[in-house]
Amino acid sequence: MPQIIVHMSETPDQGAKSMLVKEIRQAISKTLGLDIIIGQVILYESPVTNRETHADRDPKFVLVEVFMYPGRDPALKEELMERVFTLIKRHTDIDRKDIHGVIHEISKENYFGGMMKLH
Repeated sequence: MPQIIVHMSETPDQGAKSMLVKEIRQAISKTLGLDIIIGQVILYESPVTNRETHADRDPKFVLVEVFMYPGRDPALKEELMERVFTLIKRHTDIDRKDIHGVIHEISKENYFGGMMKLH
């Protein structure tokens, strides 16, 4: 924890996608002050034909979901999202207005996996 899931349309540049997830993972560590071994990033792709939005938005919009423990300062959460959005913009042709994000705060008792013991 934390984990970031990036939902985006298919992009042909595998090198850019690999660099994007690597840089997002580094941003987690740097922004939240965590050891580099903590945190995961997943990039999910779906074809534009399987996406729908209103007419003035790009169907190649991006949705970023961040799962983290609660209690972090709102300014720190905003900084993390801004860094992630900037990286997505840098590695894709998606306009900033078409990148959206949500933070899910998950209590420790509701997270299982990794080094956590299951009770």
